[in-house]
Amino acid sequence: MESPLASLTFTADRPRHRQLHDALREAIREGRLTRGARVPSSRRLADDLGLARNTVARVYDDLISEGYLVGRQGSGTYVADSSPDPPRSTFEPAPPARPSQWSLRAGGVAPMAVPGDGPLPYDFRPGTPDWDAFPRRIWWRLVGRRLRDGSALRRYGDPAGYQPLREAISRHLSATRGVICRGDQVVIVNGTQQAIDILARVLVDPGDRVVVEDPGYVEARQLFNAYGAILWPAAVDGLGLRTDTLPVGATRLAYVTPAHQYPTGAALALERRAELLSWAETHNAYIVEDDYDAEFRHGAGARESLQGLEGGRRVLYLGTFSTVLFPPLRVGFVVLPSSLVLPFTRAKWLADRGTGLLEQQALADFLDEGHFIRHVRRSRRRALARRITLEIALARALGGEAEIFPDAGGSHILVRFPGRDAVAIARAARARGVGVYPAAPSYVAREAPQDLVLLGFGALAESTIDTGIAHLATAVRTIPRGLPTPRLSA
Repeated sequence: MESPLASLTFTADRPRHRQLHDALREAIREGRLTRGARVPSSRRLADDLGLARNTVARVYDDLISEGYLVGRQGSGTYVADSSPDPPRSTFEPAPPARPSQWSLRAGGVAPMAVPGDGPLPYDFRPGTPDWDAFPRRIWWRLVGRRLRDGSALRRYGDPAGYQPLREAISRHLSATRGVICRGDQVVIVNGTQQAIDILARVLVDPGDRVVVEDPGYVEARQLFNAYGAILWPAAVDGLGLRTDTLPVGATRLAYVTPAHQYPTGAALALERRAELLSWAETHNAYIVEDDYDAEFRHGAGARESLQGLEGGRRVLYLGTFSTVLFPPLRVGFVVLPSSLVLPFTRAKWLADRGTGLLEQQALADFLDEGHFIRHVRRSRRRALARRITLEIALARALGGEAEIFPDAGGSHILVRFPGRDAVAIARAARARGVGVYPAAPSYVAREAPQDLVLLGFGALAESTIDTGIAHLATAVRTIPRGLPTPRLSA
């Protein structure tokens, strides 16, 4: 018989035996090879298709084992009389179940998501450290040493984290941020976002009121909203969170970034810190203090943490190593009052069975042997030099067309392009290989300004910053002015 596969052509993306298998199976399913029909011998089909006979024989054996073909001794190979596929049904399934209320409330798109494919040569993405400056040889040596030992890697670790790392973090925070805690109050998490997620599960019931900064960190807001919280946006100005906009009445917690407000860069004034702590005491509320870029402080240095001022009874302190070491290192931490350590750890165990132990071991050594603090000091010097380069480049390329918000720390700046739409700027910049990020998604209750852009500089060399800003200036000037420019506190 003439094979319906005689004209089959092969592609280079999959093994030929797999392509022949699938083609024969589809020919049987579609009736082009009818039930009970004899198929060509393996030798003949191999000759027709230019394959080795063993290849065809292997495919026939596979299809026989799957029930599509049958072999008859001395007679050849035939299409099976009955199909192994389930019978077709006229049953119409019900529409898919609706998404859960959690997923509907979470909603939204990450504000740092950028349409388009592939990395950008001049990506001013906030929160990204310089991988080229990371001491990789030291890190590899520490990881290798732990792998050679390997005794602790045979089993799951403590969901609260590797105890020597918890102790090392406690010592580091006490020395650098004034945090008051013991090692057993530190719980290791897979980054700050997981810490916020677990805190929301443990502390927030649907209908609870949660204070968030306006503008503020979008992903935290989305998480609290997903768990059914009633959000209360508290305004931010040049002195940080405005305590006169805090709510009166029952409130579960307030999520704040007091050391370096995200995204404005403002530091919470000392008087307001006292007022925020007093408010929490009066309303029996927790404060979640996200110190997301604690290692990057320029000028006068870091202010003491809220947790250290209050003593850690109501303030839950969050931090991460991803923004100073490298992003895929998903190791962060949360410092908790002793009463919350067990419920938080139980929730984490249900979620993921613990953060990677090998990374925790290497990081503990990295801290204890002084490599971390040396890397931080070098990173601060580089960040300051890059910030200065960025400000000079903006002034030179755009002059009064770009207004920089004052900021004494961090690895990003907030820039206004008066009268120009930030989304349009981001699109035009991306077409020139430049990544910049509109700030409007960070706003909640107030009318979001449409001319603000976030520029991160932590991962870019100074020469790259210069060139990238030159391309950005070209993109900006393609966008006509036309937006109102309301005054915002800087």
